[in-house]
Amino acid sequence: MNEEGTNNNLIIIAEDSLTQAENLKFILENNGYKVVHGINGQETLNLAKETRPIMVVSDIIMPVMDGYELCRQVKADENLKQVPVILLTSLTNTEEVLKGLECGADSYVMKPYNEQYLLNRIETILTNWHFARDQNVKQQESIDILFSGKKYFISTTRSQILNMLLSTYEGAVQKTQKLTETQAALSILRASLEKKVEEKTKDLSLKIIEREQIETAIRASEKKYRSLVENALIGVFSATFNDRLLFVNEALSSLLEYDSVDEMMSCPFTSLFKTQGEYKVFIKSLRKDRQVRNFEIELVPNSGQSKWVIVNALVKGEILSGMMLDITERKKTEEKEKEYQEELKVEKEKAEESDRLKSAFLSNMSHEIRTPMNAITGFSSLLADSGISSENRRDFVSRISESCYNLLNLIENMLDIAKLEAGKFKIYEKKCSLNILLAGIYSTFTKEKKNRGKDQISFRLQTAVQEKNFGILTDPVRIHQVLSNLLDNAFKFTEKGSIEFGYDVQDDTLQFFVRDTGKGLSGDQKEFIFERFRKAEDARTKLYGGAGLGLAICRKLTGLLGGEIWVESDMEKGSAFYFTIPLKVTEKPVEDVRKKIQTPVSYSLKGRKILVAEDNMLNYKLIEAILGKTEAGLVWAKDGMEAVKLFSSGQVFDLVLMDIRMPNMDGFQATQEIRKLKKEVPVVAITAYGMGDEKDIAMKSGFDDYLTKPVNAEKLIETVHNYIHEER
Repeated sequence: MNEEGTNNNLIIIAEDSLTQAENLKFILENNGYKVVHGINGQETLNLAKETRPIMVVSDIIMPVMDGYELCRQVKADENLKQVPVILLTSLTNTEEVLKGLECGADSYVMKPYNEQYLLNRIETILTNWHFARDQNVKQQESIDILFSGKKYFISTTRSQILNMLLSTYEGAVQKTQKLTETQAALSILRASLEKKVEEKTKDLSLKIIEREQIETAIRASEKKYRSLVENALIGVFSATFNDRLLFVNEALSSLLEYDSVDEMMSCPFTSLFKTQGEYKVFIKSLRKDRQVRNFEIELVPNSGQSKWVIVNALVKGEILSGMMLDITERKKTEEKEKEYQEELKVEKEKAEESDRLKSAFLSNMSHEIRTPMNAITGFSSLLADSGISSENRRDFVSRISESCYNLLNLIENMLDIAKLEAGKFKIYEKKCSLNILLAGIYSTFTKEKKNRGKDQISFRLQTAVQEKNFGILTDPVRIHQVLSNLLDNAFKFTEKGSIEFGYDVQDDTLQFFVRDTGKGLSGDQKEFIFERFRKAEDARTKLYGGAGLGLAICRKLTGLLGGEIWVESDMEKGSAFYFTIPLKVTEKPVEDVRKKIQTPVSYSLKGRKILVAEDNMLNYKLIEAILGKTEAGLVWAKDGMEAVKLFSSGQVFDLVLMDIRMPNMDGFQATQEIRKLKKEVPVVAITAYGMGDEKDIAMKSGFDDYLTKPVNAEKLIETVHNYIHEER
């Protein structure tokens, strides 16, 4: 017994005869049990409460408290009710059997008992008790029996009823054997003991009647036992080793989805198992130990969908019998739990990797931001020195400008990846000349090659279509962005050899390429190079700058353009990046007439009047400094409301430069109000907003053009000149 607080090897015997008690104690101790003796029922009950044994073996006839009352008291005690009780009796009549069942006894052992038989009964009762506890088989059977004018109420478990009835049967068998021996002895002594036989005839007749009654009770108990087995909730079976089923109950046929017991009985025993290999393992275990406990195996029901069961079985001769319990749902739960744990492990690894990448990204961003800021602040402070030469001053200004460009490019990449991740990025398709677009990129990076001091690298452009105005429908800004990012990486990682870019036409697809002879990528790097925050160089001792966003942006942009991007590379041999877009050929693009206007040598706007609506004084001073060379007259409105008031006062302006975010009244509202007063005046938005659809919103809200901060001086002058250069 494994119940908490139970003496795992202690048996209490209740016997008022010291001779019989010592004999029983000797037998049990020689077979590994601890034994405590009580001379009557009351003393035994007290000992049981103190020690909580695994079993009580009690004589029936004792002073103070007999065996029946002792058994009844044990079964009524909450802490002892699970302790098996065996009654020692001469088993002279049916009434004793019924009284034993009524008080809840687990078995009878008839005196005088055989030592081995007693030990077998004890082991059987303990084994059945363990099985009943493990399987949680605790269903009570309640039976009313009227015998010899007396009514007996029996309420106990099926196992106890079965054990009692088996004990009765075995006692009856012993009784029958003794009777047979007596009859044989009577035959031998018949000649000399005729008179005694006659005297004993009446007593013998009574015993024969008693025997018949016992046999009737045994047959009834066998019928009851079969009924219990057939109607049990657990599947019960018996079979032979030559693959024949001998018995199955309704529960087992239902478990394995057969229409009836007869249908299942017609099937070979091996057909119940999922594989012959599993059947052989099961049989091997049975033959080796003569029993199996809690053996988990997969069976195949009639429907074909497998089920998991736990089997407890034993072998007697060439017959194996046992019980099966369905554990399919438990196995499914275990599998789900295992899958959940695996998923949890994967997600944890992803989260840890994401956390590591974010930490590396933040560290890298700090470096990438501080590097140009250090140059900007450092060279700016040097410019304040009046003693520096003109050549150094130009060099410092150039370095400040380059650092500002790098910082702006970093910020734009961060904004782009944020918009792409949020799904706020839009593609604007329009007609464009592909070869002219690529020629412009080639011209830009030819200068960049010189600026980076990489004149030793061969740089080429290859186009599949030679027509200058080869027109396609796409978003040229995003094509330019992807190619620029790829070329920037190519120049960054290539120290010698060549770089080439261009496109090929493949059916209805354009395939662009950027090839270099740089350091190349390893197999692992090719797996993650297009992920955000991932770079070929992650270490603090990195040789190359960058935030690890460029290729992630390229992948998302090519996806939005309807294509895909990939890389082919070998370490120390170079890399080839490819991306595709759908080929949508169109006629020659219509060029912007306004852009064809040649910028005059002089940007003179003398006599023109421009209203600047800007709440930040430094931004206004910058615009004032940039437009100062045009000699245009500037008027400063510190918010949208003030700008509207200036128009309402009757003042005339040739153009309005309008910030969007301002106090009191924003640029959208101010522009709408100005349009009501003077519809034809050009209004150009100048804003730091670069996210979302601000440009679309601005153009739909009445603006004529849109410039983002930081403002490019040449772009600002050109835009203003394009709108008001004509004579009024």
